[in-house]
Amino acid sequence: MRNGVRFAGGQKGISTDALIDTLAGDLSATPVPSVRRTLALAFAFGSAVSAAAMLELLGLRPDMASALATASFWIKLIFPFGLAVAGLMAVDRLGRPGAAAGRGYAVGIAVAGTMALLASVQLATAPRDAIRPLLLGHTLDHCTALIMLLALPILAAGMYAMRQMAPTRLRLAGAAVGVTAGALSASIYAIACDETALPFVTLWYGAGIALTGVLGALLGPRLLRW
Repeated sequence: MRNGVRFAGGQKGISTDALIDTLAGDLSATPVPSVRRTLALAFAFGSAVSAAAMLELLGLRPDMASALATASFWIKLIFPFGLAVAGLMAVDRLGRPGAAAGRGYAVGIAVAGTMALLASVQLATAPRDAIRPLLLGHTLDHCTALIMLLALPILAAGMYAMRQMAPTRLRLAGAAVGVTAGALSASIYAIACDETALPFVTLWYGAGIALTGVLGALLGPRLLRW
């Protein structure tokens, strides 16, 4: 008998299967727009805090007006912003039980691969004595560290948002939040940074984003467990 069982004395009770069906019938999934709104608000709030910190610590680059007219500025900005979009796509997927990162992987690989190709072309066509400056720039001593520092409020807000969801692949979900935070931070830092060499941006902006992703992966199992 599926829907009932007989107890001693002839009393009839509900079976385990029927009880599960009854409880499950009362559950409803959180609407996708609501989840995405939570993610958007969290990352927007974290980015606003990061931007305020950047303006306080560094300010805008003094030649911003002329920089806006250069292709290198926009490429430098599009690179981390594209990775942020890929990260957000992965976060949206990985916040659901058992889900994979989906197209976020493909978008991230495409963005990183395109940037690496452009950087390689710049290196290949540069004079030999220009290669070292193209790779190391003049802000190497603080570039990557500042990207990670500015990413912390975004990472915290992203982890909070992910906790409102139901991730099951906690390390991967944490890494996705970390990459998104690092990429948004790098986009903000790019407004203050006057480095223009694509190899430098690829290497050291990329390092800041990747290391923030590693930090997210380490924190994921601790902070996202439910």
